[in-house]
Amino acid sequence: DSVASRGLGDVYKRQLLTACSTTHLPDSPNATLIMPSPPEYPIKSVREKIEGSVTMSFDVDTSGKPVNIKVIKAEPVKIFDKAAIRSLSKWRYAPKVVNAIAVVDKDLEMTIDFNLAK
Repeated sequence: DSVASRGLGDVYKRQLLTACSTTHLPDSPNATLIMPSPPEYPIKSVREKIEGSVTMSFDVDTSGKPVNIKVIKAEPVKIFDKAAIRSLSKWRYAPKVVNAIAVVDKDLEMTIDFNLAK
């Protein structure tokens, strides 16, 4: 009886170990954009026919989310900042991978342009 239960335990342990194995990620020198999110054009700026751009610095965390977003340049100043930050925070990236491990990709830059249809 104890031999039979011991055999089941070994099978159970092997199944558990198999279920917990991980797939190695292929190395990737940079985070790669996989899902952009278009910005919402501020209604006031549409009415006033204002166009511009916002350049931001940010990091991409190990799950592919932009973090530490900061505006480094905006034309015109402070008009599109919130919309650009909201948009970038929804973007998703495939993370940077080093030695099969996802790592934070730091000091990236992105410019979002706000242009009205002509």
